Amino acid sequence: MPGFHRVAVIAPKGDYNNNMLPLFAADLGAAFKACGLEVVVIDSNGRDFQRELLRCALDPATAIYAGHFFYDFGLTHADETRSERVSLFEALDRPVFARLADHPFAQFMWRRIEGASRTTHFLTPTMEFKPEAQFLNPALAHFHGVTPSVTMPVPDEAAVPPLAQRPIDIFMPCSFKAIAPSVEDLRQRYADRGNPMMQVIDESVAAGVADRDRSIMEIFLQAIQRHTGRRFVASFPLEGGDKEILQVLSSVDFKVRTLRRLRVVENLARLDRDLRIVVTIPEAMRDRIPQLQKRPNIELIGKVDVIRAGELYLGSKYVINVNPTYVSLVSERVRNAMAFGCCVISDRSAHIAETFAEGREILFMDEYDPSVLSGHFKEGLEASQAIASSARQRVLADFSVSKLADDIVTVMRRVS
Repeated sequence: MPGFHRVAVIAPKGDYNNNMLPLFAADLGAAFKACGLEVVVIDSNGRDFQRELLRCALDPATAIYAGHFFYDFGLTHADETRSERVSLFEALDRPVFARLADHPFAQFMWRRIEGASRTTHFLTPTMEFKPEAQFLNPALAHFHGVTPSVTMPVPDEAAVPPLAQRPIDIFMPCSFKAIAPSVEDLRQRYADRGNPMMQVIDESVAAGVADRDRSIMEIFLQAIQRHTGRRFVASFPLEGGDKEILQVLSSVDFKVRTLRRLRVVENLARLDRDLRIVVTIPEAMRDRIPQLQKRPNIELIGKVDVIRAGELYLGSKYVINVNPTYVSLVSERVRNAMAFGCCVISDRSAHIAETFAEGREILFMDEYDPSVLSGHFKEGLEASQAIASSARQRVLADFSVSKLADDIVTVMRRVS
């Protein structure tokens, strides 16, 4: 957008995503200001939200940063027989800039991707999300790779205590946002009907847990072709049968993420009983890990907001990460924990091993078992401190919000 000098940042509602997204939007707005731009914050929960959005969208000197939402904003009217919807940004012939930071095939993303304006410019930390988005909406054409930044406010150096002064030995963020129907319910439906989608589910879950370097959508689509003899291509807009298949993919993805994390949680019982361990895990899932119930040194807590998460990071020597189902993106948990001066332990994938140097910036588990690193937890603290310090400096240099803002402004200036 040549000549633009203002960015309108749409602030997410209330405490969305445990208040992480609103705080992230505020940090990004401050970074836009540091780039020399005026910043207007539009409160999406405010009484005048729609009016403010329209006012900014009509101003050619203002770029609209919609963040995770609102790039599907539309105008709807009805006649005698049907209703019709038109994208606001298409009607105005205006670009809108959006953040794409999770699998577009996830159930909570469908409606946004389906209704997205064709003038949306997606800013994404990994281009693997581009074919996934286009699988649902082939009309989407604008994708830009940007810095995968930290997503939490980063503490100053003076506020980061050395590992030796931190009371928690190991912290594992392990919250889940369950989806319905579950993959077990879907599998039973297909089993009752003798439908080969039952085999698709079994194969996809098993392969997804075992192989961190293959796309879960690729695994799923190949399984469909193998067991049904046909290639699945989603209709646009989504129709009933296709929506059901995508529901299976979304549920398989959630199951794979869950199993990966639970395997690590189960193996925490193999660690020294003198270690203080904190895990954020929903109460409903605790019955699935009975071996931890009699371990008073392992504290199982529910989900926490971003402020409490920051406190836990600053109070923890080690943070355990379990890779989600991204092939070419390191989880934001890794970058955030490193920014808070923690020594990060993770399962290994090709991408994370290429991004962070083992033994200098990160430690890797043996598959899903952290006990292989037991020597670090007590005697190896000096080496772990060096790893944590090096990783923090790396994240501040290469994965900052200011670097992300620079990338976004570069895209905005380039888009006409």
